[in-house]
Amino acid sequence: MSSQPLQNWISDTELSSRFPYYTRANADEVGPDPFSPLGWSLGWAKGCIPGVAGGFISFGVVSADEFAVDPPEVFGNWGGYFYNQLSLPRVMGCRMPGASPEAIDQAYFGDHPGVPDYTPHPDDDNPEQTAKLEATMGWAMSTDGFPRQDETAAMARRVVAERPDFTAMADADLVAYGRRMASLVEEAWVPYCETCLAVSLGPGAVQAICDAAGRSEDAVKLLAAIGDVESAEASFIMWDLSRTVAGSPALMEAFDDGVDGLLGRLGDSDDDAVAMFGSGFADLLEQHGHRGPNEWDMRPHSWTTKPELALGMIERLRYQDDARSPHVAKAAAAEERERLSAEILAMVESDEEAHGTLTAGLASAALFYSLREKGKNSCIRLIHEAKLAFFELGRRMVQIGAIDDVQQVFMAVDSELEALLADPQSMRDALLQRDSDFATLHTLEPPYIVKYEEGVPPISEWAPRNSGTAETVAAGDVLQGGAGAPGVTTGTARVVLDPSDPSAIQPGDIMVAPTTDPSWTPLFLSAAGVVVNVGAVASHAAIVCRELGVPCAVSVVDATRRIPDGATIEIDGATGAVTIIDLP
Repeated sequence: MSSQPLQNWISDTELSSRFPYYTRANADEVGPDPFSPLGWSLGWAKGCIPGVAGGFISFGVVSADEFAVDPPEVFGNWGGYFYNQLSLPRVMGCRMPGASPEAIDQAYFGDHPGVPDYTPHPDDDNPEQTAKLEATMGWAMSTDGFPRQDETAAMARRVVAERPDFTAMADADLVAYGRRMASLVEEAWVPYCETCLAVSLGPGAVQAICDAAGRSEDAVKLLAAIGDVESAEASFIMWDLSRTVAGSPALMEAFDDGVDGLLGRLGDSDDDAVAMFGSGFADLLEQHGHRGPNEWDMRPHSWTTKPELALGMIERLRYQDDARSPHVAKAAAAEERERLSAEILAMVESDEEAHGTLTAGLASAALFYSLREKGKNSCIRLIHEAKLAFFELGRRMVQIGAIDDVQQVFMAVDSELEALLADPQSMRDALLQRDSDFATLHTLEPPYIVKYEEGVPPISEWAPRNSGTAETVAAGDVLQGGAGAPGVTTGTARVVLDPSDPSAIQPGDIMVAPTTDPSWTPLFLSAAGVVVNVGAVASHAAIVCRELGVPCAVSVVDATRRIPDGATIEIDGATGAVTIIDLP
């Protein structure tokens, strides 16, 4: 293996001079860890990126000739780390009626420091695109559905249902299947992108009316328990499975022996509760087996490829008190939402415009929050299908000694796959070297902001992950974040950096995390509350916590470094305030 310092990475993208700023803000929710070379070069370069470009065009933000897809100007990737465009959404802020670049920054990136000021560009204002955006906004605030999003969701589920037997396919057919999935990801991303662009309109309107009515803190409560949030469904299923475990001595004993090999041990039992659990767990994998850490990449394990990931979360949930049922919490939050909605609508009844705006905002928020999670799941399901095909290819490569581990197949880029099939041994050294370098990338902290005029610092200059210093806290300090999900709770802070190891969370603890993708969702039920470093009211953690009735504060800057593990803290999810009660 090479001992030379790593300077760049095989999937590094070019910087755009027209859209010069990129940020990890709101990107670490999509990709908390580096993307594999194959995951980026196929899943993203051939699927997500052109799909997002199509969505920006369809929504009316830009015209097709204003930006490039290859090399991409909608996203960036350096050192394997995914970057959001910062400049392109700001163009939307310039062109969208009633918006601004600063408002876009707030909606998408919260109050995180370090975001550079907006610098106007002569092409940012565009009356033709403004007219298109105005029409799209009118649609988003008045429609009662989005058929194209529903169609791609149905398509993704159909693909899963028709999954072929990968073990019976030729190597070349496995590659072809993975590439076909990438083209379907592009198809699914177009409406998903439109949904993501529309999702902030309704909540923005709700917040504005609540602010004007002197009820600012109630805005997030009006967005709670909207129902039909697909990313929350797995948590409800896991909760029900955990109740089966908690009520069965046979299952409790089996879980006490650890989750490794658990399914095999349970298969030998004729206990009725064990059979019920086995059937329910199989249903969970059938519906949500695509979930897993860093799931937008093809390389990481999913609940399907490594069921222990899901079993470990159920293992934690089995200790939770029945009173923490998400079914009960959701019903209570829905009742409170309906009560507050009626109350605040009555307050503005005499103001026809305010009443109409609040009514439309509530309906739009509920619709597009649901659609956002549905669209995300559609894309992940398709990426997961490609993952399964390449896992089978990797298994075969291990058998012939071309690689040492199944996941090393993802160290190839898409353009190398034919060469890999033709002569697998010829790429062994290159793939193993990349795998070693890829492990190093996971230990580094990528730059938070990347600017065209400054370029990307060499990887060898990046700081070790979590090595930065943060201001220490004292009892009584209040860390101000953003509202995520309503509720006030006090508990012991548990800093969790990896969702694949849920053992640190005990009932009553408050989980403090860098950010959360959907694979973290079941951990929310193990905790009394959630605090995340980044995010906004429309981020994943906030949407799902509102469905589960779990208080959540988002955009609490450096929370994982400032809040000591074991501290007693109080969070107010309606205001985003985190109060340090006592230090360990």
